[in-house]
Amino acid sequence: MNVLISGASMAGLSAAYWFANLGHRVTVIERTDGLRPGGAPIDVRGRALGTAERMGILGKIDEEKVVISAPAPVLDGTGTQVATLDLRWFANETDEDIEISRDRLNQILLGAIPADVEFRFKASIASIDDGPHGVDVTFTDGLRSHYELVVGADGLHSNVRKLAFGPEKDYVRHFGYYVALVDLPNDRQWRRGLLNVPGLTIAVRDAGDGPQALMLAASPQIEYEYRDLAVHRKIIDGFLSRVDAWQVPALRAAFTDPAAKGFYFDSVSQTHMPGWIRGNVAVIGDAGHCAALLSGMGTTLAMVAAETLARTWTECNGDMGAASPIYHERLRPYVEQCQAFAQEGAPIMVPLTQEALDQRNASFRMYAEKFAGGVEPVRA
Repeated sequence: MNVLISGASMAGLSAAYWFANLGHRVTVIERTDGLRPGGAPIDVRGRALGTAERMGILGKIDEEKVVISAPAPVLDGTGTQVATLDLRWFANETDEDIEISRDRLNQILLGAIPADVEFRFKASIASIDDGPHGVDVTFTDGLRSHYELVVGADGLHSNVRKLAFGPEKDYVRHFGYYVALVDLPNDRQWRRGLLNVPGLTIAVRDAGDGPQALMLAASPQIEYEYRDLAVHRKIIDGFLSRVDAWQVPALRAAFTDPAAKGFYFDSVSQTHMPGWIRGNVAVIGDAGHCAALLSGMGTTLAMVAAETLARTWTECNGDMGAASPIYHERLRPYVEQCQAFAQEGAPIMVPLTQEALDQRNASFRMYAEKFAGGVEPVRA
């Protein structure tokens, strides 16, 4: 059977692997001209470790993992160190969980996909006509094709979800924060660390392939054009203008440089849908059940959902009416669990008040003492 997958990131590449290896003809379309570079290091955790092992890539992921070398200093708004943070205290479910750069995982997934999977870059879907015998798709270049299944793995601002399920506002919920990332230039030595003032986090870390800056800012939802990078940089600059200590002036310059690599800005949001399947169209990953960056579960959930959808649909011989209730029963509890993790991550990463920030820093100091003494770290 013919399967069309829209989006060539973690969810889309994982889906391409599973559908192809289960015997289907797979086409992947991606509106950009290749795999998108950059992004924060991501986690392969919990159930996704089993998925990766069944894909035959767990060993490669482990070889390419980001190694946390030492706790990072935690700074206040003046740049004074007030605590230390080792992400292993909070970020892992098990000792086997793996952190890896997005670029490296992209390449590992791409390398695992069978050679007969067709990739069409700089292409997107213009219309979807779903019927009892499959989906007729018209592309923006005028081409038309028929598929038994269309999978939207095209991110938080999913075009497939909009065409098949309805407008973004019906499903995407702003979680109260904005996130920005940028790869830092090698024209200076960047100091690792995490600076917090109430409602704002600014961090520098080694992302696996060089230094990277992260900003998390608490904010009500902002109306802006999500593809206008100049507007993105202006918003980020406004958030960062609250702090003038540490390396923040240089970080502001990096974030506002139009030539910067690895630049990313978006709302920290979750996608909540009553169902991820309509007719012969399904959405997975951030398009269907974004858990939000603060959960640490987005990639894991995308990989698990891709395998679950491909196996369930194949078991039902492409009958989505039969597959849908089974798929939702298998995946819904895990989605709810993953999305709940964001509620735990937010007060750790972005305390909203000085009192909450002081309490968070005190807990960091307590965990540093326990961890130094050989006490087991806390599991998320």
